[in-house]
Amino acid sequence: MTVLSTHIKTRTRCDGAPARRVLRKGLALGGLAALLCFSAQGALYTFSGSFQNGGVIPDNSMIGLTDAHTLSGLTPTSQDIILTVNLSGASISDLTGYIRLGNLPSSPSVNLDQYLTDGTTSFSVDLAGLRSSNPNNTWTLFFADTSPGIENSLVSWSLDITAVPEPTNVALGLFAAVFGVGSLWRARRGRERLQDYRTTGLQD
Repeated sequence: MTVLSTHIKTRTRCDGAPARRVLRKGLALGGLAALLCFSAQGALYTFSGSFQNGGVIPDNSMIGLTDAHTLSGLTPTSQDIILTVNLSGASISDLTGYIRLGNLPSSPSVNLDQYLTDGTTSFSVDLAGLRSSNPNNTWTLFFADTSPGIENSLVSWSLDITAVPEPTNVALGLFAAVFGVGSLWRARRGRERLQDYRTTGLQD
Protein backbone atom coordinates (compact mmCIF):
# COMPACT_ATOMS: atom_id res chain seq x y z
CA MET A 1 0.00 0.00 0.00
CA THR A 2 2.82 2.38 0.80
CA VAL A 3 4.54 1.62 -2.47
CA LEU A 4 1.32 2.21 -4.44
CA SER A 5 0.78 5.53 -2.68
CA THR A 6 4.31 6.68 -3.53
CA HIS A 7 3.86 5.68 -7.18
CA ILE A 8 0.61 7.65 -7.47
CA LYS A 9 2.13 10.75 -5.91
CA THR A 10 5.06 10.56 -8.32
CA ARG A 11 2.71 10.58 -11.33
CA THR A 12 0.64 13.39 -9.82
CA ARG A 13 3.71 15.57 -9.49
CA CYS A 14 4.63 14.93 -13.12
CA ASP A 15 1.15 15.70 -14.42
CA GLY A 16 0.56 18.80 -12.27
CA ALA A 17 2.54 22.02 -11.90
CA PRO A 18 5.66 20.81 -13.79
CA ALA A 19 3.51 19.91 -16.78
CA ARG A 20 1.98 23.35 -16.73
CA ARG A 21 5.45 24.86 -16.59
CA VAL A 22 6.43 22.81 -19.63
CA LEU A 23 3.34 24.01 -21.47
CA ARG A 24 4.19 27.62 -20.63
CA LYS A 25 7.76 27.13 -21.81
CA GLY A 26 6.50 25.53 -24.99
CA LEU A 27 4.12 28.40 -25.63
CA ALA A 28 6.90 30.90 -25.01
CA LEU A 29 9.27 29.10 -27.39
CA GLY A 30 6.58 28.63 -30.00
CA GLY A 31 5.51 32.25 -29.64
CA LEU A 32 9.09 33.43 -30.13
CA ALA A 33 9.49 31.26 -33.21
CA ALA A 34 6.17 32.51 -34.56
CA LEU A 35 7.18 36.10 -33.89
CA LEU A 36 10.37 35.59 -35.86
CA CYS A 37 8.39 34.18 -38.79
CA PHE A 38 5.79 36.94 -38.55
CA SER A 39 8.49 39.65 -38.58
CA ALA A 40 7.81 41.91 -41.50
CA GLN A 41 10.39 42.12 -44.24
CA GLY A 42 12.16 45.46 -44.20
CA ALA A 43 14.59 47.26 -46.49
CA LEU A 44 16.34 50.62 -46.41
CA TYR A 45 17.27 52.15 -49.75
CA THR A 46 19.59 55.17 -49.66
CA PHE A 47 20.43 57.28 -52.72
CA SER A 48 23.28 59.72 -52.24
CA GLY A 49 25.10 60.30 -55.47
CA SER A 50 25.26 60.55 -59.23
CA PHE A 51 22.33 62.97 -59.30
CA GLN A 52 21.75 64.88 -62.51
CA ASN A 53 23.37 68.33 -62.55
CA GLY A 54 25.41 67.25 -59.53
CA GLY A 55 22.30 67.45 -57.38
CA VAL A 56 21.81 71.17 -58.03
CA ILE A 57 18.15 72.10 -58.51
CA PRO A 58 17.98 74.59 -61.42
CA ASP A 59 17.11 78.03 -60.11
CA ASN A 60 13.85 79.62 -61.30
CA SER A 61 13.04 76.70 -63.60
CA MET A 62 10.12 74.29 -63.73
CA ILE A 63 12.35 71.68 -65.37
CA GLY A 64 13.66 70.88 -61.93
CA LEU A 65 15.67 67.91 -60.73
CA THR A 66 14.43 64.33 -61.09
CA ASP A 67 15.94 61.23 -59.49
CA ALA A 68 14.34 57.83 -60.14
CA HIS A 69 15.14 54.32 -58.93
CA THR A 70 13.39 50.99 -59.52
CA LEU A 71 12.99 48.69 -56.52
CA SER A 72 12.32 44.94 -56.56
CA GLY A 73 12.25 41.90 -54.30
CA LEU A 74 9.73 43.24 -51.78
CA THR A 75 6.34 41.78 -50.92
CA PRO A 76 3.55 43.58 -52.81
CA THR A 77 1.98 45.38 -49.82
CA SER A 78 3.78 47.72 -47.45
CA GLN A 79 3.22 48.15 -43.74
CA ASP A 80 5.27 51.35 -43.47
CA ILE A 81 7.08 53.60 -45.97
CA ILE A 82 9.27 56.39 -44.63
CA LEU A 83 10.84 58.90 -47.00
CA THR A 84 13.82 60.90 -45.73
CA VAL A 85 15.23 63.81 -47.75
CA ASN A 86 18.43 65.79 -47.18
CA LEU A 87 18.81 69.13 -49.00
CA SER A 88 21.23 72.02 -48.88
CA GLY A 89 20.63 75.71 -49.53
CA ALA A 90 19.25 78.84 -47.91
CA SER A 91 16.04 79.14 -49.94
CA ILE A 92 14.33 75.80 -49.38
CA SER A 93 10.93 77.52 -49.44
CA ASP A 94 11.51 78.31 -53.13
CA LEU A 95 11.16 74.62 -53.87
CA THR A 96 8.18 72.51 -54.79
CA GLY A 97 8.36 68.73 -54.94
CA TYR A 98 6.79 65.29 -54.81
CA ILE A 99 7.56 61.57 -54.55
CA ARG A 100 5.84 59.32 -57.09
CA LEU A 101 5.46 55.55 -57.30
CA GLY A 102 5.25 54.39 -60.91
CA ASN A 103 5.61 56.09 -64.28
CA LEU A 104 2.00 56.24 -65.43
CA PRO A 105 -0.12 59.42 -65.46
CA SER A 106 -2.33 57.79 -62.85
CA SER A 107 0.58 56.70 -60.63
CA PRO A 108 0.11 57.67 -56.95
CA SER A 109 2.25 60.45 -55.53
CA VAL A 110 2.72 62.49 -52.36
CA ASN A 111 3.23 66.27 -52.47
CA LEU A 112 6.19 67.48 -50.37
CA ASP A 113 5.61 71.24 -50.46
CA GLN A 114 4.55 71.48 -46.81
CA TYR A 115 7.96 70.18 -45.68
CA LEU A 116 9.96 72.61 -47.82
CA THR A 117 10.53 75.53 -45.47
CA ASP A 118 13.57 77.73 -44.92
CA GLY A 119 15.83 76.43 -42.18
CA THR A 120 14.68 72.85 -42.72
CA THR A 121 17.13 70.97 -44.91
CA SER A 122 16.27 67.47 -43.67
CA PHE A 123 12.84 65.92 -43.14
CA SER A 124 11.11 62.55 -42.98
CA VAL A 125 7.62 61.75 -44.23
CA ASP A 126 5.40 58.76 -43.51
CA LEU A 127 4.03 57.88 -46.95
CA ALA A 128 0.89 56.33 -45.53
CA GLY A 129 -1.06 56.96 -48.72
CA LEU A 130 1.25 54.64 -50.70
CA ARG A 131 1.12 51.63 -48.36
CA SER A 132 -1.52 49.85 -50.42
CA SER A 133 0.53 50.20 -53.62
CA ASN A 134 3.08 47.64 -54.76
CA PRO A 135 6.54 49.06 -53.82
CA ASN A 136 8.22 46.98 -56.55
CA ASN A 137 8.17 49.78 -59.07
CA THR A 138 9.97 52.98 -60.03
CA TRP A 139 10.18 55.62 -57.30
CA THR A 140 10.71 59.18 -58.57
CA LEU A 141 11.71 62.15 -56.42
CA PHE A 142 11.23 65.58 -58.05
CA PHE A 143 12.10 69.11 -56.98
CA ALA A 144 11.74 72.40 -58.86
CA ASP A 145 12.88 75.88 -57.81
CA THR A 146 10.07 78.27 -58.74
CA SER A 147 11.68 81.56 -57.65
CA PRO A 148 14.87 83.37 -58.69
CA GLY A 149 17.60 83.68 -56.12
CA ILE A 150 19.81 81.16 -54.30
CA GLU A 151 20.31 77.67 -55.67
CA ASN A 152 19.40 74.63 -53.59
CA SER A 153 20.69 71.07 -53.95
CA LEU A 154 19.61 67.52 -53.27
CA VAL A 155 22.19 65.81 -51.01
CA SER A 156 20.56 62.41 -50.49
CA TRP A 157 17.26 60.65 -49.99
CA SER A 158 16.12 57.27 -48.72
CA LEU A 159 13.13 54.96 -48.51
CA ASP A 160 12.67 52.77 -45.44
CA ILE A 161 10.08 50.17 -46.47
CA THR A 162 8.56 47.59 -44.13
CA ALA A 163 6.48 45.03 -46.01
CA VAL A 164 3.51 43.06 -44.75
CA PRO A 165 4.52 39.39 -44.17
CA GLU A 166 3.44 37.00 -46.90
CA PRO A 167 0.83 34.30 -46.06
CA THR A 168 3.59 31.67 -46.29
CA ASN A 169 5.47 33.36 -43.47
CA VAL A 170 2.32 33.45 -41.36
CA ALA A 171 1.78 29.72 -41.91
CA LEU A 172 5.40 29.04 -40.98
CA GLY A 173 4.91 31.07 -37.82
CA LEU A 174 1.88 29.04 -36.78
CA PHE A 175 3.74 25.80 -37.51
CA ALA A 176 6.71 27.00 -35.44
CA ALA A 177 4.44 27.80 -32.50
CA VAL A 178 2.78 24.38 -32.58
CA PHE A 179 6.10 22.62 -33.12
CA GLY A 180 7.70 24.45 -30.20
CA VAL A 181 4.92 23.44 -27.80
CA GLY A 182 4.79 19.87 -29.10
CA SER A 183 8.53 19.33 -28.90
CA LEU A 184 8.81 20.45 -25.30
CA TRP A 185 5.71 18.49 -24.34
CA ARG A 186 7.06 15.29 -25.88
CA ALA A 187 10.39 15.80 -24.17
CA ARG A 188 8.64 16.26 -20.83
CA ARG A 189 6.48 13.18 -21.34
CA GLY A 190 9.59 11.17 -22.16
CA ARG A 191 11.16 12.24 -18.87
CA GLU A 192 7.94 11.33 -17.06
CA ARG A 193 7.94 7.82 -18.52
CA LEU A 194 11.59 7.37 -17.60
CA GLN A 195 10.85 8.53 -14.06
CA ASP A 196 7.87 6.17 -13.85
CA TYR A 197 10.03 3.30 -15.09
CA ARG A 198 12.75 4.00 -12.55
CA THR A 199 10.25 4.40 -9.73
CA THR A 200 8.44 1.19 -10.64
CA GLY A 201 11.72 -0.66 -10.97
CA LEU A 202 12.86 0.46 -7.54
CA GLN A 203 9.53 -0.45 -6.00
CA ASP A 204 9.57 -3.89 -7.57
